[in-house]
Amino acid sequence: EVTPLYARLYPGDAYDPASEVVICTSGQESLNAALRACVSEQVSRGGRDGVIVFEPYFPFTQGALDNAPAVMQPVRTHAPGFAIDAAALRAAITPRTGTVLLNSPHNPTGHVASEAELAAVAEVCVEHDLLAVSDEVYEHAVFGEGCRHRRLCDVPGMRGRTITVSSAGERFARTGWRITYESRL
Repeated sequence: EVTPLYARLYPGDAYDPASEVVICTSGQESLNAALRACVSEQVSRGGRDGVIVFEPYFPFTQGALDNAPAVMQPVRTHAPGFAIDAAALRAAITPRTGTVLLNSPHNPTGHVASEAELAAVAEVCVEHDLLAVSDEVYEHAVFGEGCRHRRLCDVPGMRGRTITVSSAGERFARTGWRITYESRL
């Protein structure tokens, strides 16, 4: 069961398995479902089908947005660090923007969002009433001195507006398992 695992990994953070956890057959299925849910919700609130995506992004992302259906609003990150530029994020927001897709630890760059980067994303989400999909399937594959994974849903104001996608396959180094879970809004 996923909820006891999360309770051990993130003490003090409880999820209701009946209403806040969804089990899927793959990370891609989870991301598809999460993006479709967020885009559908935001379109019903006024046609906001834009999704902020940080570049470079995993090739699957474009197909998931096409399935949603959503319009990609790219925000470029740059080598060597691939950090999220808060000013570039703000500049990408339009009246169409409804969702932010965050991937940390990031595939393909390996960048792990810092506390300041997460705070910037959260500030923009709260200010513009955006939902967030946080792809955290590599949350336990973090390397480097002083580097640690932080969850977007833990930033003040984000728990009720974030769908976090995690993966048992990546967590237990069994990527063929194809079992993922997400904690819901």
